[in-house]
Amino acid sequence: MFNKTTNSRERLQWIDRTKGLAILAILFFHFFQNYPEQINIVSMLNRNGARLGYAAVDIFFVMAGFNTSYVLASLIQNGEKINWIAWLKKRLFRLYPTYFLAVLSTICISILFNQFHIKNPLNFALSAVGLAGYKFQAINQGFWFFTVILEAYLLTPLIFYVCRNKPNRILGLGILIGLLTKLACLAVGHKSEFYLFLLQNNFIGSYFFQLCLGLYWGFIYASNKSFRRTDINISTIVFIVALILYIWMAIKHINIVYMLGFDIAFTPFFFVMLSLILNKDNHNRWLNYGLSILSIMGIYSYQIYLIHQPLYITLLYYLNKRIQIAQYPKLLVCLIITAVVLIAYIRAFVLIEKVMIRKITGTAAKQS
Repeated sequence: MFNKTTNSRERLQWIDRTKGLAILAILFFHFFQNYPEQINIVSMLNRNGARLGYAAVDIFFVMAGFNTSYVLASLIQNGEKINWIAWLKKRLFRLYPTYFLAVLSTICISILFNQFHIKNPLNFALSAVGLAGYKFQAINQGFWFFTVILEAYLLTPLIFYVCRNKPNRILGLGILIGLLTKLACLAVGHKSEFYLFLLQNNFIGSYFFQLCLGLYWGFIYASNKSFRRTDINISTIVFIVALILYIWMAIKHINIVYMLGFDIAFTPFFFVMLSLILNKDNHNRWLNYGLSILSIMGIYSYQIYLIHQPLYITLLYYLNKRIQIAQYPKLLVCLIITAVVLIAYIRAFVLIEKVMIRKITGTAAKQS
């Protein structure tokens, strides 16, 4: 979920398009999740959107790993030493200024809609510096992503060190830690307070496989300029086997928890298929227009992710109280208004962010 990847390699269009599609799925899910009236269509779209949202978040973690190793692969293959301190500084500089701006804008929105309260000062402070995860979040539940992606970047040098820069070892470690995390969830049981903590949204263990898969595939793609037939075949076989199990469980009315292993089984197939589909140029003008929109959304997916949910929560509640028409027309009106306001909000946020980054960069250059 990171825009303007700074690397010496050619920018891959399908990366931006994939990120755009993933953030669109998350916007879709969160709209219906936060819509105040749970009428039938909203409940149905909320349930199905949740699956889309989970899959989209997984894609972002794969992407984070992919971008990292895709950029570093040539250095490693040439036997050059990676300056991890400089790499981490660059990641933190990319993450934190935008995050702090998102914190400030979220607080402003909460004050504007009279919903700003500090219930726990410690949790608020942890949230403000991006260390609260989901469990201790006090500003915006969506900020859990920042905590976990921060953990991912802090762990990345250690992953490379432990695996001695070998892609196969990185993938193997990802599978091992990923499965151990799922087993830990099963061991503590769904009634335990640690269950949800381990399952999702709180620490990198929940997405360790996705991160390592991305790191592995970044190497592969850098070497082959595409995914190999082996990658596609294995991803497809694993997906089909897991899908059969998924359908069987649905038929038997067994409670399906996507993050209890189906994420590991489905994510490789989703990612590799998206890369194949979105990597193709198309001569249809309208389709190209749609792909261009996805690319723009992908470029700014990090900003969109950080700021959209507080706007949804406050604006949808406000609109729902004041628009007094039938349920379904009201849903449509709220959808349109929210989309328009969100686009304007993102545009303003990005403009302010650019000015802020320019000033920070200028100040740093003067001091050096």
